[in-house]
Amino acid sequence: MARILVTGATGQVGAALLPLLVGRGDAVRAQTRRPERAAGLAAQGAEPVVADLRAPESLTEHLAWAEALFLLTADAPDQDAVEAGLIAAAAAAGRPHVVKLSAQSAGLQPPRSFGILHRRAEQALADSGLPWTMLRPTFFQQSLLLFAGDIAAKGKFVAPAGRGRIAMVDVADIAAAAAAVLGVSDHHGRIHILTGPVAVSLPEVAGMLSAMLGRKIGFTSPPAFVACLVLPLVTGMPRWQSNLVVDLFQALKAGAQAEVLPDLPDLTGHPAGDVEGFLRRHLDRFGGAAG
Repeated sequence: MARILVTGATGQVGAALLPLLVGRGDAVRAQTRRPERAAGLAAQGAEPVVADLRAPESLTEHLAWAEALFLLTADAPDQDAVEAGLIAAAAAAGRPHVVKLSAQSAGLQPPRSFGILHRRAEQALADSGLPWTMLRPTFFQQSLLLFAGDIAAKGKFVAPAGRGRIAMVDVADIAAAAAAVLGVSDHHGRIHILTGPVAVSLPEVAGMLSAMLGRKIGFTSPPAFVACLVLPLVTGMPRWQSNLVVDLFQALKAGAQAEVLPDLPDLTGHPAGDVEGFLRRHLDRFGGAAG
């Protein structure tokens, strides 16, 4: 049994990670900044910690208690500074093994998109003297659900990714990989790139959905400059975020996440889930019957 502090516990990855840690008997403290979510965390068997990650001193007691820290923070223009503050607080409070959820784009040369911020935080962690492990997942399969409304209503979706092939990864597999390395000294100082088992393009995703739904699903890839202009208007994203999203899609278009790597199945002991299976499980979101 290990003592593990999970930040971002109510996000996609954190929510998938908690039951894995609790289920194997770890003592888990789960951070959220929203008090109304504390009861839900407690119901899962974790000890809720209501704290603002921008005030890392509020976590001093918990960082001193923890043997391992799962470091996950929300996208923000100062995400690197927020994580650097937490890393410094962890180093001052004790010596937890820090498993940072980063991004595959942090390892590109040069880093791209959100990976630029993640790479700065990775460097702060590497310089901290703490034992660390970096997890760098590719594009989440769950991010395809962002297109689900347009696909269900209009039969088409838009993204400036061209025909670039992407080894998309399932959040459940990311959580399983995180559980496998948290508190395990064999993974100190290691970087694991987490990919799905096959790389597919968004036009191929459209083809899969067409076959599953029994109707034509279209895909359009606009030029990057058009996407930069339109995305904030269509989605309401702030400009800093939409620009990074477009930059990520441009990297994907160029094949930055086309390589399939063995890290994830090596860590979890089972094959990673593929995109086709993900689409079938969530087909109701795209206008069909879930399989």
